[in-house]
Amino acid sequence: MAMQVTVKGKNVDVPDKVKDQATRKLSKISRFDDRILTMDVEFSEERNPRVADQHRVEVTCTTKAHLIRAEASGADPVSAVDRVVERLERQVKKLKGRRRARKQHAEPVAAALAGTLEEEPGILVTEDGSRIVRFKHVEMKPMTAEEAVTAMDLLGYDFYLFTNVQTDGPAVVYRRRNGDFGLIEPEA
Repeated sequence: MAMQVTVKGKNVDVPDKVKDQATRKLSKISRFDDRILTMDVEFSEERNPRVADQHRVEVTCTTKAHLIRAEASGADPVSAVDRVVERLERQVKKLKGRRRARKQHAEPVAAALAGTLEEEPGILVTEDGSRIVRFKHVEMKPMTAEEAVTAMDLLGYDFYLFTNVQTDGPAVVYRRRNGDFGLIEPEA
């Protein structure tokens, strides 16, 4: 799927030549991450004569799960685009690195479950060999929150739904951004 690049000016007219250069340079960012859906580019100009870099570019990249923003200023619009491209490349590479590290962490579990995945109905195998589970029916097992955390780590999930033995109700254990765990239970 091709990335859509929208170029506009905020109180300034953007020449077609600058639009084409910006579109061409920013389209190259998709080679670092093909999950970028849209890219909105906004040119503006600082009217203050004391500001050296009067041309400003703001770029917002939209992916399925993230929003990436970068802005830069330059003496002319093309130099501002060059600076914003460098900043976007850094952010996109960083985001992809996080996703890759997370995926590598889950690969041993996927390898252990590979035999069971192929036997289940509802599995779609893509051209690159990855498996997509379209739907999944799970039987909730009664367990304690500590057992749920262990199961979540074993499976490589960020959250795990289970029946809490102590309250005899549904509960969710989830991994927080700092690495700790949280527990969500309905009020009685």
